[in-house]
Amino acid sequence: MSADYDLTTPTGLTGYLSSTPYACTYVDTLSGGCLGFLYRVTLKRPLRETGERTVVVKHSVGYASTTGPEGLSLKAERMDFEYNALKLVSSNLGLSTVVGVPHVHAYDPRTHTLIMSDLAPFQLLSNALQEGGDKVVSRIGRALGEFMGRFHKWTSLPEHADTRKRFLENEASREDLLDYRWKLAISGAKRYGLGHDWMAEMRDEGMRDAKLGGPVVCMGDFWCSNILVSTGGDLKLYIIDWETARTARPEFDLAQLVKDAYTLSHVRRPMPFMREFFKAYTTHMHLDKAHLALNVGRDLLSFGIDASWLLHSDGDVKRSIAQTGLELLEAARTGDKKALSRNPALADMYRI
Repeated sequence: MSADYDLTTPTGLTGYLSSTPYACTYVDTLSGGCLGFLYRVTLKRPLRETGERTVVVKHSVGYASTTGPEGLSLKAERMDFEYNALKLVSSNLGLSTVVGVPHVHAYDPRTHTLIMSDLAPFQLLSNALQEGGDKVVSRIGRALGEFMGRFHKWTSLPEHADTRKRFLENEASREDLLDYRWKLAISGAKRYGLGHDWMAEMRDEGMRDAKLGGPVVCMGDFWCSNILVSTGGDLKLYIIDWETARTARPEFDLAQLVKDAYTLSHVRRPMPFMREFFKAYTTHMHLDKAHLALNVGRDLLSFGIDASWLLHSDGDVKRSIAQTGLELLEAARTGDKKALSRNPALADMYRI
């Protein structure tokens, strides 16, 4: 595969793949990739090993695909971490029989291009949670909690010391994207008149803490849009977009999912999703409630108030979510355990 193509375009990708087993007749640009360029490729010939007629190709450059070269700068090497994370998860079949990751067909480290299995048909987890009954929602929560608890426990073992050291090197995740999340959170707080000077200090402390790593390898972007629910046959879940995988505290991984579940509760009836998740997860891993509160508070103020499912919600709903995020940050900052136990975003953790 030649590196002399512009892989940010379907035309360039077609040329790049032309002399490979992935030569194609059509390239469809997918909307799911926020950081990388994502395509579904229709192959000229089915793959010999699997018979697949389509594959998904992901390519990274030195910036986020949604912002362009003048926007968020990120090292292209983050795709190396996605490849290594997918191979890591795939190497342990004992993590789950329900939750998995895309199969890697090929990876080109020169161009940071990953070729994976096409998981369609599927729906995003956010849609499955809104449409599914409590029985299905409970099963999904348990399966995800079991998987992530086992994954975190497994990567915390002494034999994974080198693995943790390697994933700590993901600078795009550890520095650029974490800084971006804090900037959005501080901006979100100010939008609702909730800004405080101590937030900048909390951000600085969080950045210093991230450089130290943590006890586990985190997926790094564990939220509803990166979890696919198969719509055919038995329940099957896939976690995608591992380019932000890094060594960190386990609470960092859970925060985005808690944020999504809490904001979804404003447009859907109360659901048992996170309660079942926490039940399963905590059979394998202990959670520091203050650290979880800090991470959830930041993510409610950064991404929670702008969740796509809140598009038609009024300003009072978003203000309430922002206030909840602020209260979590304040409780984490002051060590107020009563405030943590009363916060609605963490209610499911205290019910198990």
